[in-house]
Amino acid sequence: MLKALLFVLVMPAIAVTAIQANAQTESSAALAKVTIPTGVLAGGKPLARGTYEIRFSTTQPPAASDAQRRVEFLAGGSVVAQELAEVLRDDDLPSTGDSARPSAQGVRVEMLKGGEFLRISIKRGAERLLIHLAVPPSS
Repeated sequence: MLKALLFVLVMPAIAVTAIQANAQTESSAALAKVTIPTGVLAGGKPLARGTYEIRFSTTQPPAASDAQRRVEFLAGGSVVAQELAEVLRDDDLPSTGDSARPSAQGVRVEMLKGGEFLRISIKRGAERLLIHLAVPPSS
């Protein structure tokens, strides 16, 4: 009887700990490694061209919905910038048209038409993250 009671009391605590550890691992795991070809603005601050690791931030902005996640840019293991990413899920795609096809897995970094924004697209599983970084005008 005592063993059964201990099992009932201890198992929920183990499950909660496992869920918390899993959430921490997900948020601190690298999503992608990208090379940014030009200086951009991330979170309103300059981010130099170079190679960065991108991961989910452990903090989310108060107004963020489940369609947005804060991501961090890391260089040398240190966070150097943060930005909001738009989250698109394959389940939410329209049933017809060009937008109905899920994007390919992987990472794309591309300058958008007009050269005012750099878009980073990260597709993992059924989610696609879009990060738009402003390109400051040349002086």
